[in-house]
Order: sequence, then structure tokens, then C-alpha cells
Amino acid sequence: MFKTRNYIINKYMPWKFATVVHGGLNVCCFILASASALAQRPLGTDVSGYQPGINWTTVKNAGVAFAWTKATEGTYYVNPYFTAQETGAKGVGIYVGAYHFARPSDDPNLTGANSADTEAAYFWNAAGSYVKNGGGYLVPMLDWEDTSATIANGFTASQMSAWANEWCNAVSNYAAASGVVIRPVIYTGTWYSLPGSTYPGLNSTVTSWPDWIAAYPSGNFSAQTGSPGSIYPWSSWNIWQYGDTNWSGGDADVYNGTLAGFVQTFVIGGSNAPSFTTSPTNITVALGSTATFSAQASGQAPLNFQWLFNGKVIPGATSSNYMIAGVQLTNAGGYVVVVTNTYASISSSTAFLSVFAPLTNAVSSILAPASLTNWWTADGNANDIYGTNNTTPNNGLSYTNGKTGLAFHFDGSTSYLAVNGVANLSPNWTICLWVNRQNAPGVSAALMGDATYAIKLEQYNTTREVGLTVSGKGDYLFSPAYSVPANQWTHLAFVGTGTSVTLYTNGVWEGSITTNNFPLPRAYIGADYLVNPGATDFMLGSLDEIQIFKRALTASEISAICSAGGAGLVRAPQFTSIAFSGAGQIQLNLRGQTGKNFTLYVSTNLVNWTSLGAVSNPTGAVQYLDSVASPQQFYRATQP
Repeated sequence: MFKTRNYIINKYMPWKFATVVHGGLNVCCFILASASALAQRPLGTDVSGYQPGINWTTVKNAGVAFAWTKATEGTYYVNPYFTAQETGAKGVGIYVGAYHFARPSDDPNLTGANSADTEAAYFWNAAGSYVKNGGGYLVPMLDWEDTSATIANGFTASQMSAWANEWCNAVSNYAAASGVVIRPVIYTGTWYSLPGSTYPGLNSTVTSWPDWIAAYPSGNFSAQTGSPGSIYPWSSWNIWQYGDTNWSGGDADVYNGTLAGFVQTFVIGGSNAPSFTTSPTNITVALGSTATFSAQASGQAPLNFQWLFNGKVIPGATSSNYMIAGVQLTNAGGYVVVVTNTYASISSSTAFLSVFAPLTNAVSSILAPASLTNWWTADGNANDIYGTNNTTPNNGLSYTNGKTGLAFHFDGSTSYLAVNGVANLSPNWTICLWVNRQNAPGVSAALMGDATYAIKLEQYNTTREVGLTVSGKGDYLFSPAYSVPANQWTHLAFVGTGTSVTLYTNGVWEGSITTNNFPLPRAYIGADYLVNPGATDFMLGSLDEIQIFKRALTASEISAICSAGGAGLVRAPQFTSIAFSGAGQIQLNLRGQTGKNFTLYVSTNLVNWTSLGAVSNPTGAVQYLDSVASPQQFYRATQP
């Protein structure tokens, strides 16, 4: 709420006092940029009889949207856990399909006995009841990696390709006979599909079927931005198995596109599935206003809508529109709508509600040191209240209770802030922020970063220790090494000079790293990126009061910021006192954001205002003398 101080100069009162109405009205007119162009790729898993007991709720909560479970192998094995795995995945809302492990070395013929056809019939007999329209079932997958089918055993690329095509066609024909149209997907790795000296490989005739490529890159990579590399003989890839372990105990997979695209390609009856014609968009409103999210979708009726806020179902929010009346700061965050029919469920991209309230000062707030350049308060929006570098929230970013007001919360797997139009800051620089850390699920977690540099909250490889990273050169820890305690607010300050970066924790020197002009990377907050660009090294936890200075703050300045605690720094123009100084003058004392000029206005009726001009404010607090032009005088102050 606006903070207003009233001092009324009244000609009928012998002691006289003045009314001063200060500003802050200029802080409510920022507009968030559109959602990130980096669409979140849906994650999946594939499992077999090696995973007899899977907690599918845990898998779903980890972000898995699809799964395939092994049904059969050759003509001699049925996975004893297949039915339970199909039922378990479907029960928590994961799209699920069945796969067959091909054994052309046992059944080398195309038709007749010991053939692709006999293996297709074996699979259909075990899994055919799970290949049907509706219910969220996926097309069958052919697992193509029989290491006994070698060149030495007489197999050729032509023969192997014909075998894979025959199996896919036979299974498609079984489905068509029951009124279901499908195109099975072929899973393989280029170690097997690329012709070589051991394995005959495949040829381009198999590319009429979607591909699923297994490849485990070395070093840092991200399922959300990376790729499997070689995909022979296909020219593009649909699904990538990027890891051999994950939340299910099975393999980790990702689809090369959006969830809506996945549904259309792999969910049986996907052409009848819901599809967004209008997706919800970001909204920016003032505190107390009304915000309305809306979406439109096509697909086979009936279509059911369900809105979620920060990943949780909003009770009763089941129409295509969702209205919030009397918006509060606690309404700020990410909104998603899920549209469902009998064929599938699809989720919209995250639309963010940003809420702007007038800036206010806590009673014990202190003046900011000089040279402040960026300040993200996280109080219901992601804007820079000091500079011009507003940020764009992405994916699972939300707001939570902070050290001062609200804080940014990062989910550890998808969320980050993209800082708009900002370059690295060369030494000397300082960044101060409050951190509430949780153990991130990845091998490292970044506070801030770009394609080359990162300040790590948790250094590679799962050390949980604070550090710096220079891509292609190394990962560095402070000396002595330091880990931010989990689940409590800790004040961190990093000071970069031409020769070192020094870490202060809770206002006290903690350690240093010898560097050569390490710049402050400002492209991402809560993550960094390596390629495309694409976010990686996601942090899990919360950040509050992120402040960047264009100089190296002193130890005493950092200690003072930390000691201010939840009161924080002065952020709004405020009249601290008013008094007559004699000779018909009024003395005004003001404080506000350090380094920003005040603009003063005067009025005799609170309707018509006259500018008194700009008042320099290098230290955050100023004194101004004004000649009294009226027996009743009102003042207002703003900062740009």
C-alpha cells in the first residue's frame, strides 16, 4: 500500500504543521515480456521387468509425462510386471505404451515361422488390449538392439530394415482390425542402426516410422535443450533416451517438442485429443485489480478445463476462463490450464501473473550504499526497481514468503529468470542477496550465469559448495570451502575485483577465489546456460532482495545490509520530517533510493501541483528548503 505522511500547514493554528503527500505512484507501469521461446520438452521414462516396484506418484511428481513399459521379447518372454506398470502409470495420469524387444537373431524370417510376423503376433497377444483409442495409451514401440544379429551371422542392412518394417506393419494391421490407427515408433541407437563392421545397421526405408534414439552424451548437457547427436538413418529425431537411470529406476527420455505435439504424434487417437487454439498469456495488474486468464481449445467434446496455480489445482476453476478479483501479492505466480477429453490431457504453457504494489519502507530500513545498478525485490513481480533490466519468469518459477516480503522460488528442474537486455558486469562489482537453499536434484546449481560464467550455489559435481565456473576452463571453490545451510535464510555477498572474488556470509568474510577479471554474469538468475541458449544447472530454493552494485562494497557496507535483515534497504521516497526554518522557509528532509534524484511538487489544494524541480540525491537522504508561498502548503516527492 502507499505510505502517506500528512503534515497540514493551517493558517488558523498558531503552531502550524504541513501536509506532505509523497509519491511512489510511478512504480506500477511495467509490462512483463512474453513467455520464454524455449518450450519445455516433456520428459518420459521406459521400464521393464528390472523395475518390479515403481512409485508412479513419485515419477509423476518428478515431471514425467509419458512412459513405455516392456511387454514382450522374442516369442518366449512376457514381462510379469507389465500389467501393473501400465495400470500404475495410467492411474497417476502418465501416458503409457507397450514395447517389444525384437529378436531377429532367433526369428530371422519376415513371414511364416520364426519371423517378424510371429513376434508381432506374440506382442499383440500380450499387449493388444492396451493399444486402443481413448485412455491415454501410446503407440507400440519396437526395441531394436539385438546384439546377436551381426554381420558375422549373415545379417544385412536390407534384411534388418525389412524385418523392422514388417513388424511395424503387422502390429499396425492388428490395430486397424480393431478400428485403431497407429504408427509404431522404432527405438534404437546409432551404435546399432549405423552400418559398421559388427552390426549391419538400417537403411532409409525405416524412416517412415517415428524414431527414438538412445545416446548418452558426456559432460554437461540438458534434456531440455540438447540432442542425441547422430540419428542415422533418420534426418530428425522424435524421442531421445538421454540417460540410463531416472526417477522410475528405468531410462530417462525426452520428446523433441511440446506436450501437445507429443500427444498428436504418439497418443493413440491423438488427432481427437485437445489442442489449444488460444493459450493463456502473461498478465500484469496493480494490487486490488481484477485479472482474468483465458484459453480456448479444440478437440473431441466434451472438453474439461482445470486451472492450476504454481502446480496445484485451483478448486472450482473448471471453465475456459479464470478470474481473480481483488488481486493480492499472494496471487502472483504461474498459472496453467489443463484441458482433458477421453483421448488425452494437455497442459498450456505457464502464464505469469505479476502484481505491482506501491513501494514502501520498513521502519528500520537503511539507505543503500552508492553505485546500486540492479535490484530485484521479488515482491509479486520480476522487475528491476532500480535499473532497467526487468526479468522474464520461466516455467516453474513461483513466489514464496521471503526475508523481506515475498521471494522468488526456483523448482530445481525448470524455473529461472531471464534478465532482459543485460550484459556482463566487469570488475569491480558486488552482488548481495538472501538465499534459502534446498539440495538441488542436479549435479550443480547456479545463482546467476550465462554461456561462459556462473556463480554456483552448488558447485559441480554435487559438492553443495559455493563456487565459480568458467565454461571450458574449470570449476572453482572458495578457500576455505563453504556450503550454504539448507532450509534457512542466509545472506550472501560476492565482491569481484580484477584479481579475486570474495564471499561474505551473513555479513562476515568467508573466503576468496583468485581470478583474472571474473565478470558478473547477469543473463540468467536461478540457472545458467551452455547451448542454444538453454537453461541448465537449475537451483532449488528461494532468492530474495537481489542487489547488484557497480563497485566493490566494503566489509562494513555488506555487514550493514545484512544487519538490516527483513527491514532491508530504503526503496521508496519518504519525507522523514518537516519544519519551519525561519524567514518564511520550510525545511523538508527526505530519503529514498540512493543515487536517484527526487522530483518535488507543491500544491495548495491537493489537486493542482507545480514542480519545484529535481533535487540531487547522491547519498539517499537530502534536505530541501522551500519558501512558503501560501498559508497552506502540500508537498509530493517522486523518484524516476
